[in-house]
Amino acid sequence: MLNKIKSDYSHKNIVRKKPSEEEKMSEVSKKSGDFVQIDTAVGLEAQYLCKNDSTYVKEDGVIYAAIPGILKINSKDRTIIIDSKQEYKRTIPQHGDIVTGRVYSIRKSSVGIRIGTLNQKLVSYVGLIGNIHVASVSRSYIDKLDNVFQKTDIVRAKVITKSGKEYKIATNSPNLGVILSDCKYCGKAMVRKGSGQLVCPFCNHTERKILAQDYGNLQNQLKFD
Repeated sequence: MLNKIKSDYSHKNIVRKKPSEEEKMSEVSKKSGDFVQIDTAVGLEAQYLCKNDSTYVKEDGVIYAAIPGILKINSKDRTIIIDSKQEYKRTIPQHGDIVTGRVYSIRKSSVGIRIGTLNQKLVSYVGLIGNIHVASVSRSYIDKLDNVFQKTDIVRAKVITKSGKEYKIATNSPNLGVILSDCKYCGKAMVRKGSGQLVCPFCNHTERKILAQDYGNLQNQLKFD
């Protein structure tokens, strides 16, 4: 009789109920700023986007940590990442990184940048060089680069790839471009006059520039040696 019960039970089709959103949320107990280990549940795919390889999603829709590190949740952008110590210490640019630096040379078809920060970390001591090709400067046609850039301009750009000893970078997105510029005649910091123009408040000299959207509104305007 017992063997028959076991046999009947083994042949039944058992339907597993999918976990509800509330049940999934019960797995996620970590908050932004917590240190997490590999395979720790950190969020739900329905709520957040996996921004890089520091997280992964299982079939149940739960996001898990792929590396140990500090959990960072951005509710505004709906992104969730794990910031490892290795990532924080990284000084080698990768595709998609945001860099800032000072213009040191303007050639016919490209602009040379001495990179000062990498994802807001100071890396000026590393000696990184970025190169903005004229095709990657703006979505609009640029006739002469020295009409929209000058030496000493501070520029924010996105890393495209490495090319030899330099990094190909671009300013053809809305919040990339010049973030700080001094008047070439009197040296005063210039202020925005329009979408692509600056004016010197001291001598009234005007210049056309490829400007980042937040030019003039930066909390920390960096200068590099």
